[in-house]
Amino acid sequence: NEQLALLRRQDKQAFAALVRQYHGSLKAVARALVGPAEAEEVVQDAWLSAWRALPQFEGRASLKTWLTR
Repeated sequence: NEQLALLRRQDKQAFAALVRQYHGSLKAVARALVGPAEAEEVVQDAWLSAWRALPQFEGRASLKTWLTR
């Protein structure tokens, strides 16, 4: 998958597309876990963690599953 290869190389455009695709879903999960007041901050932290970890992403789970964990 070319998108995955770009993400593993930390391509900023591919990452921006990933954020656009999954930000709403991640924010909904965060709202359920920490409430609406903290959700945006939690999701921003999750995106930073994802950016750092993407080179090691093995693809054994879907990106959505990986991101929500």
